[in-house]
Amino acid sequence: MMQAEKDKLIALFDHERRWCSAADAQDERGETVHFDDETAVAWDLVGGLCHLFGWKRANKLFGPLNKHLSGKQRTTGLRHLSTEATNEMLAMTALLDFNDDPETTYELIVSKLHDLPVWHGRTALG
Repeated sequence: MMQAEKDKLIALFDHERRWCSAADAQDERGETVHFDDETAVAWDLVGGLCHLFGWKRANKLFGPLNKHLSGKQRTTGLRHLSTEATNEMLAMTALLDFNDDPETTYELIVSKLHDLPVWHGRTALG
């Protein structure tokens, strides 16, 4: 993840009301909407990545973000798992599970986002 992407992700979740679980995104009433719906005011991790960077770039970020959040590339025992999953889909599924886990809090997500490593070329920074 590049520094500008990290900054945008942190800014998106700058307040707890901008994060949700069990939905890619929600409107002001808490109703589920698509991540790119103009009425969306809150996102889960996957919906936020797609909202900010589009599907293609989000697919590239699912793996590194999942590895950072969970400390590993989890590929078994996933609640949202499909039978024809690619590596990107496995990482996305793990992110969904992490985001929707009852033990995952807004504070935990924000803390992990602030600790995300930043990539510049071939070297990781901080």
